[in-house]
Amino acid sequence: MVCSSCTAVWLGALAVAVYFIYKFIQGRLAQNKLDRWNNTPKDLVILHGFEAAKTMPNASPFVLKVQTYLRMANIPHKMDYADAMGPKGKAPWISINSQHIADSELIIDFLRKKFEKNLNGKYTEKEIAIASTVNVMLNEHFLWGVALERWVYGPSSRLAKVFDIPFPIRVMIGRTVNKRAKGQGMGLHTESEAVHLASKDLRYVSTILGSNKFICGDEPCELDAGIFSQLAMALWGVPDSPYEKLMNGELKNLKEYCLRMKERYWSDWDQILAKK
Repeated sequence: MVCSSCTAVWLGALAVAVYFIYKFIQGRLAQNKLDRWNNTPKDLVILHGFEAAKTMPNASPFVLKVQTYLRMANIPHKMDYADAMGPKGKAPWISINSQHIADSELIIDFLRKKFEKNLNGKYTEKEIAIASTVNVMLNEHFLWGVALERWVYGPSSRLAKVFDIPFPIRVMIGRTVNKRAKGQGMGLHTESEAVHLASKDLRYVSTILGSNKFICGDEPCELDAGIFSQLAMALWGVPDSPYEKLMNGELKNLKEYCLRMKERYWSDWDQILAKK
C-alpha cells in the first residue's frame, strides 16, 4: 500500500515536471520564432500566413482580409509563408520594427494608427457602424457556415478544387472545425439548418449593399477588406456550394461587389493563381 502510494506520488511529480519542461520548450520555440523577425527593414510589414489556394490568393478569410487592407492602404508589405502560425496559435500575424501583432482586427487597428490611414473619412459614424455590424456578422456567424461546408459537409472532390491536402489531414482539420463550430453554436444544427442560417446572412448583406458599389457607397471603406474576404470565400473558396450558387444567382450584387474589389485591389489575382 505504501509502495503504491509512493509510486503514485512519483508519477504525479514526473507528470508535472514533464508538463513544465514541455511549456518551457514551447515558450522558447515561440520566442525563437519571434526573434527571427526582429531585424526586418524599417516600416516594412511582414505578413505571416498561408500560401495561395488554387482558386484564390488565400483561402483563409482573415489572411485575405489583411492582405486586402494592406493593398487598400498602400502599405509596403511582404508575405511570409514559413511561419504562418503566430503567437496566439493562429494566422495571420505581422512583424514590423521588432513588434509582433496577431489577430486581423488588431493588426488593422495597429496599422491604421502606425501609418495614419483613414479609409473611412468619406462616411458618417452611422454608416461605418452599419458596415461594422455586417463585418461582425460575417466574421462570427457566416464564417462557420462556410467552414462547415468546406471541411465537414462537402465531399473531398470539392475540397480538392481549392487545396492539395492529404486525406488524413483533411479528416483531422474537419474534426477540429466541427468541434469548434459546436462550441460556437452553428455546428449544433443539422446541415440544412446551418445552410439556411448562413444563407440568411448573405441575403441580409445583399439587402444592405443594394445598388452600392461598396458597402457604404461609391468608394470603399476600411471594413470592405473584411467583408470582401468573407464573401470571397463563398464565391471562390467553396466550389459548388449553396453559397456559391446564391451569389451566382439570386444575390448577384454580392458577386459583382467581389469582382469590383478584385479588379480594384487584386490586379495580379490571376498571376498569383498561375504560379500556384
